[in-house]
Amino acid sequence: MKPVDRVPLGDLLIAAGAVTQAQLDQALAEQSSWGGRLGQNLVSLGFITEATLAGAIARQLGLETVELDRLTLAPDVIQLLRLGVAERYGMIPLEVREGPRRLLVACIDPTNAAGLLEARTSSGMYVEARVASASAVDRAIRRYYYGETPVEGNAGVDPRLNLTRATLEQRPAPAPDVTQRLEQLERDVAELKRIVAALMAR
Repeated sequence: MKPVDRVPLGDLLIAAGAVTQAQLDQALAEQSSWGGRLGQNLVSLGFITEATLAGAIARQLGLETVELDRLTLAPDVIQLLRLGVAERYGMIPLEVREGPRRLLVACIDPTNAAGLLEARTSSGMYVEARVASASAVDRAIRRYYYGETPVEGNAGVDPRLNLTRATLEQRPAPAPDVTQRLEQLERDVAELKRIVAALMAR
């Protein structure tokens, strides 16, 4: 399902009272400096939870959210999507529906056309997206593809500590400490002065 008019994610979060304008501006500044997606920057900065982000993305795109930790997925459905595709694009197959036959998948980024195309190629079916949090998708991948036993209370783990492939590719690198930035700048300036002095001495 495609929305008629897509409201910017930041505007949705402000309208819902999930973030302030100052917090949004800070996340946008981080995005401008260090890359990454706006939503993941807001989570990494501690301004919103992953559940809030997933809900906002779903509203923005007119999709449904899925709580993966509460579901039990069928092994034959899991086999419809290759592990490499699931990890690379942060998605997990949910179920097959008829009329027309299609595969429902929960994913971190339902706007990733390449990921949805890969899922369609892997499964041989049309793909219909749902939205889930990054850490929930990671837990589902570890559970259904690697056979890991879910740990009670695991859903409460800080998503910033989650280091599986699906979220590593989504999360921006942590910004260096201000002191480190200044020290690096001083080293760069000193090196530049040394180069200029060497040129002048010729």
